[in-house]
Amino acid sequence: MRKLLSIVLIGGILMSVLSGCHTVKYNVICDDFFEGNKGAYREGAKVELYYDLIATDTDYSFFVDDERYNALYDERKGYVIEFTMPAHDVTVRVESKNSMMYEPGE
Repeated sequence: MRKLLSIVLIGGILMSVLSGCHTVKYNVICDDFFEGNKGAYREGAKVELYYDLIATDTDYSFFVDDERYNALYDERKGYVIEFTMPAHDVTVRVESKNSMMYEPGE
């Protein structure tokens, strides 16, 4: 009986480990203005975020881990930020500038 119990226990542990239940996930950190964030992703997963708070007189710059990101544009979803999740937490942010404001010296 002890032998059978040991085999079942070891089998359960192996199934748990091999099934990926304990796979490490990393966080995507961004403000609530980005749509589509699932919060945590496995390394290698495809991340898709959308930014649709768009004003006609504003220029937007996107950054992924403080590296400038050239976002694509989708008519239905707005700006699209896509990347493959690395093995660390990622920060996504946007900077906006009103392009219709007069700035002396320019």
